[in-house]
Amino acid sequence: RNAAVTFFLDAMPCCGISAWLSASMRGSGQDAEPLKEAVEEPIAVSCTTPSFQMPLEWHPAVALKLQQHAAQQAAKTAQWAEVIGYSTPSTVDVGGASLRLRLDTPGVPGMDRAGSLALGIRRGEGDAWLPAIAGMPGHHKDREGHPRHGLLEVMVIARPTVRGNVTFLHEEVLRKWTPVSQQVQLLLLWRLGDFHIDDGSGPWLRDRILITASEAEDQALPLPEAPGRQGLDGLLQGSGLVAVRKVEGPPADEWELTRRGQLHREVGSKL
Repeated sequence: RNAAVTFFLDAMPCCGISAWLSASMRGSGQDAEPLKEAVEEPIAVSCTTPSFQMPLEWHPAVALKLQQHAAQQAAKTAQWAEVIGYSTPSTVDVGGASLRLRLDTPGVPGMDRAGSLALGIRRGEGDAWLPAIAGMPGHHKDREGHPRHGLLEVMVIARPTVRGNVTFLHEEVLRKWTPVSQQVQLLLLWRLGDFHIDDGSGPWLRDRILITASEAEDQALPLPEAPGRQGLDGLLQGSGLVAVRKVEGPPADEWELTRRGQLHREVGSKL
């Protein structure tokens, strides 16, 4: 998708970026003209400090190992899924941000039942894989009483932190990176545990997200070091994302929103 573009990233704490585009030439001699191609601009990702409520943060080496592991496995087991939305209200409550996906082919081994997962995700063939964690509710029903087979909620671990580590992408970036109805590729790296309906909201959901992230990190540690890519810049290269020298706060959780005067959605509702 971005074959015409190569990004060279300098090692600034918040991943400062320089980019050069080399254009092919049409024809020869004095009649040669630049070949104009539609080149998709990478989406800017700011740095942040993970919140007290959602302190998810990996060393870049962990994310790079998972990226490499996904690239090595992709030819055999990659699956397509459709973006159907973004963070659920429960995920917003705990200060998270996510993609909601529907598998094109439900029932894939390992993704055929409820569970917590470590994944690779990319926008399509030719893009770089990014590490992610996910929850599959499976047979557990939604608020309207419908089971959720083949549905996932995915947190993409690709946002730089001010400490030089990496945390999950915030929703503003997710909406630009993968609009609703777009197809993305998924690769199951590991099943990490079961999905319990009690883990679906409040502090239990926050704990489940952090435990899943920690379990994925544990799986990555024994993997060999990823050659050829360095740090956060290497992680994002070819993914459609680019880190910038801008620092922004993490997603606000329900407590922070309340402090700002935005009451919880259930305040005043009938019980």
